Amino acid sequence: MSDLLVPGKFRRGNLRNESEAIKQRESAICLLNMMCRQFGLKDMANIELLDIGCGSKFTEAFLEEDLPIGRYIGVDVYKQMIDFLRQNVDDPRFEYHHLNAHNEMYNTNGEPMTGATALPLGDRQFDLISLFSVFTHLAPHDFSVMLKLLRPYIKSEGRLIFTVFINEPTAGGYGLVDSIRKTLADKGEEYQWDENSVPDFVDAGHSPLQWALYSRKHALELIENTGWEIESLNQPEAYWQHYFILKPA
Repeated sequence: MSDLLVPGKFRRGNLRNESEAIKQRESAICLLNMMCRQFGLKDMANIELLDIGCGSKFTEAFLEEDLPIGRYIGVDVYKQMIDFLRQNVDDPRFEYHHLNAHNEMYNTNGEPMTGATALPLGDRQFDLISLFSVFTHLAPHDFSVMLKLLRPYIKSEGRLIFTVFINEPTAGGYGLVDSIRKTLADKGEEYQWDENSVPDFVDAGHSPLQWALYSRKHALELIENTGWEIESLNQPEAYWQHYFILKPA
C-alpha cells in the first residue's frame, strides 16, 4: 500500500477535489476491472499498459489498492502533474512522460499534433493502450492523428481502448446526449435528435472541446486508414462513455 497523496490542483475532471479522491479511485478501479473483463484477464500482473492522458487516478488505484500491474507508463499534456508523479512515485513499474501536444481545453500553448509527432518511448510496444477522457476532448483532425501516432506502440496481439462522446441517445441513459436531454427536459425544453441528420461533429459544452461530440458514422470514418481495425464499439455505463476497442490492422 502507498500513501501517495495527489494534491487537488493536479486532478482534472468531475472528481478533482481532494474530498472526492476516493470516488475518483473507485472510478479508476471500475475502469481497470472493465478492461480485465473485456480482455479476458484475471488482473494486469503481466500487462504493459500505456495510458495516454493518464492523469493520476490509475496510479493512485494501483498503489493505494495494491493492484497488480506489469508495467505502467503514463503520458499527459499536464507537465506539472507529470513532474509531481515523477518525484513522488518510487516504484520501478511506473514511468511518466510529458507530451507537449496542443489541446484547446487542456494545453492551449502546446504544439499541434502531426504525422511527425512521436511519443518519448523509443521503439517500445505495449500489450494495452488506454485513453479515457482524451478523445472526448479532441477535434476531428487530432482524432485521426492520435490513432496514427499510437499505432507503432502496440504489440501485434495488443489492443487499444478509448472513450468517445457519440451523438445518440442510449438505452442505459449514461451517454452525453442522454444527460443533455435530461437537463433540457428539467428546464421544460426538448433536445432535438434525428438519426438521419446527425452532424459529423459538434464542439459542445461551454468551453472549447469540453464535449467533442461525434456522430457514430464520422467516428467510424475517422478510424479508417489509421492502421487500426475496429473490434467493437460499446455502450456507456456509469463511469465511462461509449468506448472503442481496436486491434492493429
